[in-house]
Amino acid sequence: MHNRFFIEEKIEADGKISGKKIVLESIISHIKAFRKQAGSKILLYDGAGSVFSAEIIAIGKRSVTLELLSVDRYTEDGHKINIFLPLITSHIMDQLIARICELEICAVIPVITERSITLKNRKEISSKMSKWDKISKGAMIIAGKNFSTEIKEPETLEDAFKATENYGVKLIAAPQADLYLKKYLESFDFSKKDISMGIFIGPEGDFSVSELELSKKYGLTQVKLTDYIMSTFTASIYSVSNLICYSY
Repeated sequence: MHNRFFIEEKIEADGKISGKKIVLESIISHIKAFRKQAGSKILLYDGAGSVFSAEIIAIGKRSVTLELLSVDRYTEDGHKINIFLPLITSHIMDQLIARICELEICAVIPVITERSITLKNRKEISSKMSKWDKISKGAMIIAGKNFSTEIKEPETLEDAFKATENYGVKLIAAPQADLYLKKYLESFDFSKKDISMGIFIGPEGDFSVSELELSKKYGLTQVKLTDYIMSTFTASIYSVSNLICYSY
């Protein structure tokens, strides 16, 4: 892990990469924290599928000079899993996003529900978005993923329902549902290519009756996760883990 770094700068990768010198500021604090030295070889992740191999040439006060050695480019093929999370207590939300973003999840969409917490104003939303984006990038590096999980701006529940219009799989966790999540996934044909999937997880106290009724209007399938009551945190990890296992 200590040789992988997320870079904010855009590296122009046209033409020959090997031997190209670059100067980066975004990773200097991490380079120093991990006691890297001239000659150390590291990997640079841009979060969009490019992974650059580089050697440190010089470490300055505010920047690091590197020589690029090679680049590997990856494409985001296959199914896309999105999770719609209720806004919950700040520190728990941060931990949940961190754990989810270590997995093969395309996007996390925070949702405002009747029983979720609310964000006061645009300033608070911007602050949360910036924090969550950093958490996502950090999780990508920890997991060694080639793509970072996108964190979208909080939406109302109905707007989030509307956003799933063209999804091949659109589920909402409901403890009283007759259909179990695993049964649904076992019967679904995942041989189709590039399926967009989404699952909504309720807040503590779950979705209200009116919210579950509204989900039917937008064609969501209500699924029961287990016979037990789980916290939002546990239900989220459980749900996306099942989606990943069955769809890949």
